[in-house]
Amino acid sequence: MSEPAAKLSVSIPQELVLAMRRRVGPRGLSRFVAQAISHELEREQLGGFLAELEEALGPVSSKELSRARRAWPRR
Repeated sequence: MSEPAAKLSVSIPQELVLAMRRRVGPRGLSRFVAQAISHELEREQLGGFLAELEEALGPVSSKELSRARRAWPRR
């Protein structure tokens, strides 16, 4: 069984609405928005975790940062 849903009223720039509707069609909007919100919340939580690590262990060296960027190229 799926989780109960809550209706929200939000204002979104028209160009984003058009892009979302082109991407997901007329019936996939709620799922798309829910996934986008979930993704952003995860990113914020990860950012907080990384800040805690930096506070506890110090900043990442430029050498290690370069190594990580080579290992994880942008998509």
